[in-house]
Amino acid sequence: MTASVKGMKPSCQNGVCDPTRAQTASVFTALYLIALGTGGIKPCVSSFGADQFDESDESEKKRKSSFFNWFYFSINIGGLIASSVLVWIQTNVGWGWGFGIPAVVMAIAVVSFFMGTRLYRHQKPGGSPLTRIAQVMVASLRKAGVKVPADKSLLYEITQKESAIQGSRKLDHTDQFK
Repeated sequence: MTASVKGMKPSCQNGVCDPTRAQTASVFTALYLIALGTGGIKPCVSSFGADQFDESDESEKKRKSSFFNWFYFSINIGGLIASSVLVWIQTNVGWGWGFGIPAVVMAIAVVSFFMGTRLYRHQKPGGSPLTRIAQVMVASLRKAGVKVPADKSLLYEITQKESAIQGSRKLDHTDQFK
């Protein structure tokens, strides 16, 4: 907005450009909103994508690893375009176009995301993640001095194949971190 709306640009006199309080507040508000939005989407987008694949289906399991390859590739191509093409546009065409193009592309992405909502697989929540973290911390403190049994079947929470926690799957035992 500060690149294209005249009222948002600081007035310059004799080479000195001092922004008003409102201009400074709008820039910092925008920066905080960017941080909030980025912090909200970054940890969720890859796990949401992974939720769209069924682990028990072998073909979907393969497509899931392909998804992460394409996901990572797309993020890097986006970074390449942002640091080359958009910089050229900002330098040669104008800042308004340099910020306007990504804004339009982002709006298209948001609309297409919401249009596909009916097609997504929705996973049932397995309770509060903070409760689960607290359970792990308490259990690790209580069992800090306990010796690990030689029989790995004693390590499981239950004998069934399914997890006792609704909405999550049981992790198989490995000797990797002994």
